[in-house]
Amino acid sequence: MREALHVIDNELIKLPYSAPVEEVTNFKKLAKKEIYQCPYCQAKLIVKYGEEKGLYFSHQHLEACEKSRIVDHAEKKYTKQIERESKFHKVLTDIILDELIMKAKINKDMFVNVGYREKTDWKEYPDIFVQLPKKELAVSVITNVSPLDDTKLARQIKKRHNYFIDKGVEPIWFIEKKEQAIEKDKNSIILWDAELSIALKTKEDAQWDRHISSEIKDQNFFKFFNYPSNIENVDVRSLYYIFNNDENVVVKVQRFLKDRVEKPLRAFLINEGYELAFAEALAIEDGFKLSNPDIESEQRKAFQETINQKKKAFAEQLRYEEEKRRLRLESEQEDRKRKAEERELRLTELLEQRADDKITYELNYSELTRLLKKRIGMNQTEQMELWNKHMSKIKKPSLVWSIVIENNCTSFNELRNLLESK
Repeated sequence: MREALHVIDNELIKLPYSAPVEEVTNFKKLAKKEIYQCPYCQAKLIVKYGEEKGLYFSHQHLEACEKSRIVDHAEKKYTKQIERESKFHKVLTDIILDELIMKAKINKDMFVNVGYREKTDWKEYPDIFVQLPKKELAVSVITNVSPLDDTKLARQIKKRHNYFIDKGVEPIWFIEKKEQAIEKDKNSIILWDAELSIALKTKEDAQWDRHISSEIKDQNFFKFFNYPSNIENVDVRSLYYIFNNDENVVVKVQRFLKDRVEKPLRAFLINEGYELAFAEALAIEDGFKLSNPDIESEQRKAFQETINQKKKAFAEQLRYEEEKRRLRLESEQEDRKRKAEERELRLTELLEQRADDKITYELNYSELTRLLKKRIGMNQTEQMELWNKHMSKIKKPSLVWSIVIENNCTSFNELRNLLESK
């Protein structure tokens, strides 16, 4: 029990269950020996228990001090602020708070308190407030994000995020991991509006910026990963997901390259992230460490190896596609050559055709022109007359050639007379 962190006027401690009689009796005995006191006015506190409120501390004769009343009012506002959160929210917040309190005990320059208790006059509260020698941190946990309320929640979170910044406090956000959504086939992460609003920019993100900046100059970079767009402005951000890995509650560090700011909020996924114990994630190093430099270095090296492999595979695929294209073009060229030779042979056969032979080959206009020039010496003027005056009625070039063969025409005049008689 942390007395200094739980004074709320008449509700210093509330238990979410019906306390056993012996537990209530023991607390009351301890209170009679005056071991509990208000951290604000130092008045002695008594213990009370009721069906509605549960187990709680109270000032004697309900004469709560002004500071307790202020904190009580702040608590009510905070309770309303987090009413949308899941039950897991308190579990996660308590885990983080316990870890930070332990660190504060060995680090005299560090102060930790529940957000609404420390900043009672604020309009927005972090779950936990941390004061360090060179900065102040606002630690908050997000749970229970859903498509139905995400847009509204994102506005609230962004407002809270900016409010903390305006107060000169650095916001740190942790998200329940069940909200994470990844498209592995596109190497992307799909973000809630709320997630995009609270993604952090850390020193390690800046390191990734420098690493990726040189790589995305390759116009095929995002094709290597099957990512569905190109990103010109390099801006790596990070999210911190909390989950239970069957052994402990841990933090997952997830980095991404910011892309779309309209739904769907797709971003380029950088690796698959990695887990950190809370003790390491919350280590103090000009704020929270929130990373493992050795793992980050290994992941950058692995990422570079992946890029090199994908470049090689992509180049091989290009060579394969180019070879396929070359072979296809050669095949098409051979096919065109063969067809042209076949047509030449057929045209030769047609030129030698006798009047009683039937035409079984469908001519085009170009072939008919060549045949008429060779057979009856048709000139350019006669050709224009044929196309403009007669072909509109006859339509099929093969019929004209049939007339020439059947009537054994030797000049265009003979052909003209025959066509005009039709």
